Amino acid sequence: MRQRHQLPRWRAGLRASAMGAAVIALGLPLTSSSPRESVRQGMMLRLAKASHHYAAHHNNGCMPRLRQGVPPAGGRGRGRPLRAPQPALPERVTVVVGASIAEGYHTSSGECTAWPYLLRMRLQQEHVPGSIVNDSVNAARLLADSTGHLGTSALHREGEALAVRGVRTIVLTDLINDIQQLPHIHDPDVIIEGLKVFVSRAHKRGVRVVAGTLSPYGGSLHYEPTGEQTRRAVNDFIRRSGLFDGVIDFDAAVADPANPSRLRPAYDSGDHLHPNDAGQRAMTRAIPLEIL
Repeated sequence: MRQRHQLPRWRAGLRASAMGAAVIALGLPLTSSSPRESVRQGMMLRLAKASHHYAAHHNNGCMPRLRQGVPPAGGRGRGRPLRAPQPALPERVTVVVGASIAEGYHTSSGECTAWPYLLRMRLQQEHVPGSIVNDSVNAARLLADSTGHLGTSALHREGEALAVRGVRTIVLTDLINDIQQLPHIHDPDVIIEGLKVFVSRAHKRGVRVVAGTLSPYGGSLHYEPTGEQTRRAVNDFIRRSGLFDGVIDFDAAVADPANPSRLRPAYDSGDHLHPNDAGQRAMTRAIPLEIL
């Protein structure tokens, strides 16, 4: 059962849509109905509708996961996943809490060509102890749940990541969705407040948090110059604040040096948001193993 976590009062001037999304994700009271009860009801509804696992393109058994995917209404992307049995894992587990990039969306083999799996292979090749568990959900955000799928935000999923046996580090990544999805959150302070809550919860449990910088999305469907300013502000906070136990600079790894608001052409899957196979390999190379 999730507990409510109170935050300092949100500063005035936030747009109502962004405010509503944020308070739901953080478990704060929004209406007379309980967000916790809404999550439970939403989970029951999805369990009743789920008759099969989602396509193997996204969840093809490459590596340990906390859950198995459930197709949302309309069959696009992934909904809130079903809880799967936890595998037997060694100590020093790293859990990746991300979204579609960490799932390998728009790569040749889905999760098997995504950086979490490639990182797992790198650890084995370099004889570094530890294991990687991928708890990424397509279209997931930090603050707000995906439309129609309660419980998918990183803040809602954090408790399950913290409960993984042997977890030492959480890698929090794919934070661009709060900016580029509707409702857009273009106030960096809102996103930063959510990051602080995420880290505070983990540290109280003795778990480290490593953050990935937000990769470029220039040229993508929902790109806006204001959103790009927000992305750069959040990245600056991630790099300089000292809040995190480590930083992976995914932005620097895949950005086009000639146009840093866009992915490097050789790393672009074609939608200007998701890296291709080469981009995923570049992201893997950018990870300092000592921060895990």
